[in-house]
Amino acid sequence: MSKKLCKLVKDDILEDDFKTYVKYVRKPHYVCKKCGRAAADEDMLCKPQKIKEKDKE
Repeated sequence: MSKKLCKLVKDDILEDDFKTYVKYVRKPHYVCKKCGRAAADEDMLCKPQKIKEKDKE
């Protein structure tokens, strides 16, 4: 998947393919410093920042 979550949301993935969207955001390890979205894979975000275990508390 080459599109970032920002683009997918603008393309209405939430309406068109909700199950795929949930797969991308389930158990996030990264958060985007630009848009604030979270994802399991850093390639899905514009400016990913790894979420450290101590940051999750």
